[in-house]
Amino acid sequence: MGLAKVQIQILPNQQFPDHINIMMSDQLAKKLNIHTNTLWVAFGSSIATGYIARMKRANHKIIFISNNLANKLLLPAQPLIHVQFDSRSLRLRIGPLFGILISKMPQTEDDQLFGQMTRFLGECEATGQNKGIRVAVVLADTIDIERRGIKGWIKVNDRWLATTLPLPDVIYNRITSRKIEEKDAVQTNLARLKSQFHIPIFNERFLNKLEVYQILSKDERMRNYLPETHLYQTDKCKEFLNRYSTIYLKPTNGSLGQGIIRIVRTGPEWLYQSATASGTFSKTTSSKKELLRLLNKKIRNKPYIMQQGLDLIKYERRQVDFRVLVQKNIQGEWRITSSVGRIANDQHIVSNLARGGTIRKTSELLDELALKHKPSVSDIKHAALSIVNTFEELVGGHYAELGIDLGIDTQGKIWLIEINSKPSKTDDTVINPTTHRRPSVSRLIEYVQYLTLLQHNAHSPPSAQHQWTLRRRKP
Repeated sequence: MGLAKVQIQILPNQQFPDHINIMMSDQLAKKLNIHTNTLWVAFGSSIATGYIARMKRANHKIIFISNNLANKLLLPAQPLIHVQFDSRSLRLRIGPLFGILISKMPQTEDDQLFGQMTRFLGECEATGQNKGIRVAVVLADTIDIERRGIKGWIKVNDRWLATTLPLPDVIYNRITSRKIEEKDAVQTNLARLKSQFHIPIFNERFLNKLEVYQILSKDERMRNYLPETHLYQTDKCKEFLNRYSTIYLKPTNGSLGQGIIRIVRTGPEWLYQSATASGTFSKTTSSKKELLRLLNKKIRNKPYIMQQGLDLIKYERRQVDFRVLVQKNIQGEWRITSSVGRIANDQHIVSNLARGGTIRKTSELLDELALKHKPSVSDIKHAALSIVNTFEELVGGHYAELGIDLGIDTQGKIWLIEINSKPSKTDDTVINPTTHRRPSVSRLIEYVQYLTLLQHNAHSPPSAQHQWTLRRRKP
């Protein structure tokens, strides 16, 4: 199977000899192991018949494609992309085409077209191009299964341009709205992309906090990391209030620290605190009945979990936890990409960066924490990898990137706070965003390489009838 990284240049049909729609150098044809004049050409889900002319003195890093063929393939000009020829199926594959699924319509400002994810998506595009992968940003609502097409944005001359593309070879779900992700139309499309077109879709859904706890608690090794957790019910909450001096209540499907409640027992009174957009609402009461009334008023009919409060370490009297980003690499194996310590804003009860928290290197923060039995950076990473591998064993679905939030209590014990399947990609998650590219982007693109290699090797060739028809047609 021949492989090369080339430019794709699209030329007017009249610049090609009769019946020819592809021109390449004889040297490139040999490198790709092409020994036929007629073949299939594929880009994403599009496929068409190609008729090749070889040129002796042409640039061996360029393939010229006719405008007609490019239109059939929905193929834009490519500054740098992989092409691969499979002699068994007589298929020349251009790509892969990698689609990143988002939930919001782009904004009007060119420099911040995708809001806070603009820089991240730009890094994905640049890294993808360097690896010979075409990256497209795709709006979830624009997938057209019947026409095998998508409305997407690709980068051309440093500008994102809207265009129509075929269905991608691989899809990364970066939908950041549960409401949009749960739409019937979106779920139906995602299911059909997987079952009908066998397109790998990773990080395919948000996680449910209670579901994750219940699944992991079946594993004896994991129980040691898990604070006691239950679905919120008034009677069960009374038990929790009697048993623990601190409890947390969290929306089952929440994110970014929204809706979190903390209750702290202070002698004869309880301190009720809830996270708000501007800070923390606090109220003290000595009546358990009044406390439960506050809780029920806040929670109403929304699904919430109750969680054992932990006596976690603090930095300058502020809450601290650790976010470990774990991703699959080019061998399809889980590896630690990064880890940071997150310090809560002193006005908030959570450490999320969206709530004004700050980040530090894990090693630096650990060095500054006064703790007798202090875990090492290796201990934290080992815990995250152990949790992720068990998660994959027990939880269904395709994930390749998980944010593992860990806490350390005052005795040095490591606890799992949360697993996040849509870890934030905003600039405030990078310690030096102006000078430092995210290592997570390189690993993301490497995993796409892994998936497409498997996909191409496992791809069934066209039917015998199609191959026979293809061979007997002459350019």
